[in-house]
Amino acid sequence: MIPAYGEGLLNKAINTLPFEVHIPGYQFRLAKRLARGDRGVNRLDAACREHDIVYSRSNDFADCHIADRILAERARERITASDSTFGEKVAVTAVWAAMKAKPKLEMDMKRRKKTKKGREYFR
Repeated sequence: MIPAYGEGLLNKAINTLPFEVHIPGYQFRLAKRLARGDRGVNRLDAACREHDIVYSRSNDFADCHIADRILAERARERITASDSTFGEKVAVTAVWAAMKAKPKLEMDMKRRKKTKKGREYFR
């Protein structure tokens, strides 16, 4: 079974929604896509497929962050591509913004510790 959940603030927020979040018209069920051998309806969908494969196969948070950066770069390339349709550019912009925001939202907030003087600080 392919895990459907990521870690981090944004992923936790998405996972708690009572519905799945997808771009209309794009393929999204990874297990079915892999079984059928689907590559994607366009280059964005293919990049999202590769991103989903990394998330499904890795338990390492660093690997997932790398996959997010790669997807953000591929999305940025599609924003400026001359062969992208308006609808694809809208979808790509949303994906790019989400992938750029994820690392900022998922930053590891460490707990406060007390120093010997009783002052609190963040590590």
